Amino acid sequence: MDVAHILIAGIILCLSSAAQSAVGFGYALYATPLLVWLGLPLPSALVLVGTCSLFQSSTGAYKLRQYVPWKLVLKGCAIRGVTTLAGMALMFQLIELDRSSMQLWLGIILCSILAMQLLLRPKPQPKIAAGWTWASYSLSGLLSGISGMGGPPIVIWAMAHDWETKRIRGLLFATFAICIPFQLVLLAATLGSQVIHDVLIGLCFLPLVYLGQKIGHPIGNRISRPRLSQLAYLILFVIGVGSIWPSL
Repeated sequence: MDVAHILIAGIILCLSSAAQSAVGFGYALYATPLLVWLGLPLPSALVLVGTCSLFQSSTGAYKLRQYVPWKLVLKGCAIRGVTTLAGMALMFQLIELDRSSMQLWLGIILCSILAMQLLLRPKPQPKIAAGWTWASYSLSGLLSGISGMGGPPIVIWAMAHDWETKRIRGLLFATFAICIPFQLVLLAATLGSQVIHDVLIGLCFLPLVYLGQKIGHPIGNRISRPRLSQLAYLILFVIGVGSIWPSL
């Protein structure tokens, strides 16, 4: 990464942090395709996004620690960890493709996730069948291993419960805070010192991530939640189509 790429990557990570802070989801959905479009290798993009997202998730989990259902979190992370390995195996096949083809597949994944987020809006219930838990966390791990964009299946599963907002957010933050380091360790074990280098760059971006949080929270408080969600989905749609269009 030269200086120009670092500056643009910093802007992307800052704006992605602002968007997630305002809307409540989607750090990797915003940042990963844009960083790959910028020219970063997919593994480097995953490490940068993971490092920055870990900061947000850890601080969020700490603030909401008394609301976190830890048994569910640990069970879900165990399921997610197994399928993350399968996803990473597919990711190493994906990085063998040329840049245009990689952008095409990332765009397809993003648009598929967006469609799932829009269409699957289950009515909240006191209890969800165990099969849905296994399916949601398994799909999350697979998508996370492939592209780092593994949040939506867990978000949809959590929203299907009639839990209070703090419990849902606490579960999501805790899950990501536990799973992201596991994925970074796996990447380091397979890719070596380059991952350490990318983690250090990611740590240098943390002030911008914090700035994004400060920008996003007031926006989320001022704009109605439905209007904010519509804007977020529109941005994701533009990013997804923008990744697919050049290949077409």
